[in-house]
Amino acid sequence: MVGIQGIAGVPEPNKPDRSSGSRDQAKSGQTEDSTSSNSDGVEISSAAQATAQIAQSLKLTENQSDIRADRVAAAKVAIERGDYKKPEIVEAVAQRIAKLL
Repeated sequence: MVGIQGIAGVPEPNKPDRSSGSRDQAKSGQTEDSTSSNSDGVEISSAAQATAQIAQSLKLTENQSDIRADRVAAAKVAIERGDYKKPEIVEAVAQRIAKLL
């Protein structure tokens, strides 16, 4: 009797013997152990969770303005009152500006 020994000399992998009943179960979508439940799941590492949280925080801050309206309003009031004309305030502001230069 003549049989196929594989393609180009590569042997065919060993296959487990199947009964005709298991072939019928495979066609109907059932497995041999129908009582076991699927326990597929995904676990996300703590590093990935932290990265996602940081990315979400950055996304929220992109939509916010860098200008704080409450601070601008308070500065306008202080200018109108003449707070920045006091010598001690002028000195403090000058020192802060000098640090930046």
